[in-house]
Amino acid sequence: MSELLIMLFSQSAPVQLLMLVVFGLICYGGALAFLWFLRRLHIEIAAAIPVSTFLSTIATAWALALGFAAADVWTARAHAEQAASEERSSIIRLLGMAGDDTLDLPEILEGLTLYQSEVREQEWGNGLNRNPVDTVDQALQQIRVSIVRIARDNVPSALVAKMTLDFDELQDARNKRLAIGSSSVSQYKWYLVLFLTFLSMISIAAVHADRPPAARTALSIFMVAAVVSLWILALHATPYSGSAGITFDELHLAKNE
Repeated sequence: MSELLIMLFSQSAPVQLLMLVVFGLICYGGALAFLWFLRRLHIEIAAAIPVSTFLSTIATAWALALGFAAADVWTARAHAEQAASEERSSIIRLLGMAGDDTLDLPEILEGLTLYQSEVREQEWGNGLNRNPVDTVDQALQQIRVSIVRIARDNVPSALVAKMTLDFDELQDARNKRLAIGSSSVSQYKWYLVLFLTFLSMISIAAVHADRPPAARTALSIFMVAAVVSLWILALHATPYSGSAGITFDELHLAKNE
């Protein structure tokens, strides 16, 4: 099940929509099958129909679960955008300090270039920011050693302190990015939302058991609402993957500035 969720979140928007439509149709078919079974099981169908307020209980639980998942999704997205902005800003400041027209520190420029390249190819590209990569750590170590070396030279201490602060902020932003990538919305919350989606459709079928055409209409409307709601959340479920994920351009632009 977890593999299916990961596969869903990493797909393009049309594929995600298609997968959720299939899920909606399965729930729709299950609800109709339950409706048929309920009508065959009870001769006096009116006595077996739950009161209409019963539906609101399940629907409210579904709405709350969906709302909690949505809150986590938007919070993680906002934190991911902030981390990318902080990392980009730190890189720009270090590039500015080490540039040819300032301190002219080719080792730091080389380390920053390697850092961006390895983040793009390994941490961001292959790992989706879930785990740290050794080559990125090596690039950071190269920058760290270079800063220590210039601190022993005649570079003013104020400039060294500023560069050290920017370097520390770069590491903090990277750690925040990796923490967000490895701790996206809990899969159990998605399991709860999907289960309550199915249970809500079963409840709709139950309270309309005496009116099959009305049941089909209500199920169709709810299915559309559920699929669209889940699709919008799935697009943003993982901040660094999928069609709406944050791209490496947030950092790559810093290379050219």
